[in-house]
Amino acid sequence: MKSFAVLSLLLLLAGPLSAQSMPNEARVRELEQKLDQAARQLEQLSDTVQTLRSELARMKAGRANDEPPTAGSLPKPAPQTEAAREEFSERILAPELGASERAETLRARPEIFIQSRYSALPIRNANGEFEPNFSMERIETRWAGKVSDRIGAGLEIQFHPAPGGSAEELVNDAFVEYYLNDHATVRVGQFIKPFGFDIQQSSAERESPERGVFAGYFFPGQRDRGVMLFGDLNFTGVKNVHYFIGAFNGNRFFADNNRQANYVVRMRKLFDRPRLAVGVSAQRGKQILPPGVTGNNDENLVGIDFQYVRGRFGLRGEFVAGNTPSTLLGIEPEFADAFRPGVKSAGGAVFATWRLTDKDHVYARYDQFNRDPGTGYNVRAFNFGYLRYLGEMTRIGVDYQFKNRPSFNDDALNGWFHINWSIEF
Repeated sequence: MKSFAVLSLLLLLAGPLSAQSMPNEARVRELEQKLDQAARQLEQLSDTVQTLRSELARMKAGRANDEPPTAGSLPKPAPQTEAAREEFSERILAPELGASERAETLRARPEIFIQSRYSALPIRNANGEFEPNFSMERIETRWAGKVSDRIGAGLEIQFHPAPGGSAEELVNDAFVEYYLNDHATVRVGQFIKPFGFDIQQSSAERESPERGVFAGYFFPGQRDRGVMLFGDLNFTGVKNVHYFIGAFNGNRFFADNNRQANYVVRMRKLFDRPRLAVGVSAQRGKQILPPGVTGNNDENLVGIDFQYVRGRFGLRGEFVAGNTPSTLLGIEPEFADAFRPGVKSAGGAVFATWRLTDKDHVYARYDQFNRDPGTGYNVRAFNFGYLRYLGEMTRIGVDYQFKNRPSFNDDALNGWFHINWSIEF
């Protein structure tokens, strides 16, 4: 391209330089005109080079995201940036899901998360369990990070249980962790249970208003109290495999007083090509039974989950099955009406999203839970929505849901229509 530009300039200049019979003044004017013309052509050629470079970089980035270039290099439906592509991929895959706090230094200024919501149109038979109009779904303050070379800590306080009189639930996270080495961490205290994807994904990142129905029944509150060893297997030569091994009181940590620990194991593998993550989780434990009831008191669960991204498209899926929980989350035991010893429940969700632009996203999710412990029936829900990112810290979402019956352990989702506006700073 540069050789062509130089050759064009020489050809343009050759004419006036050979016209020895023309007066000097005329030759100067003509030379100036030719020089201006050559300069304009050089500018055009420079713009062409820059355009070709940008197009080549876009095509290479498309290949990196498993987007094969189409015939004729058709343009994208909307402009996108490399940073937006990477942010989208990170949100779908969440490669740091369940990570330690060693990457951050504990600071005096906390992280603040606020989520406001407008809800309307209760579904049939909600029976007063759904509260419409405006609400503050989450008001949380969090301090977390490394306090020394070997020690990290985390503390998260939530305000929204206070108006409901549940003071014991004000503390979300309170833990200390010790860094054995670059690949292993020990954490002790109260923290998110390492089971599956939906349980661990932050509410500030989740696209739908709430987690799947199965999460509300199998893991109410998402937290538990115990000890956990976690890290990665990179030191063995097996790359991008993360492990979690823990012993916990039992997910209903206010009510689970059976004096027996529940044990959880999780493994997760990330792949570069395709952009995919796959996880398996298992829990083995015991739960309390209603007064006067004897029989199987197992609280065993198994789960599988995957996350996949290709270009503008993201897909997640998760399935969990095991013993029906005997109680709901509460300070005092609240036994589920449809619980019977040895009965099994299962649930899962499939979520798909499309990135329209760097700031605009649409999504759809199918969610089902079989044998609701509150009623014994199957709950099915389908919701679709739109997300608009208003900046790096805030977003607004509109969600519409079809649901065949209420699920009484996640009452906020017993409505048809929700608008969420959240900010994290």
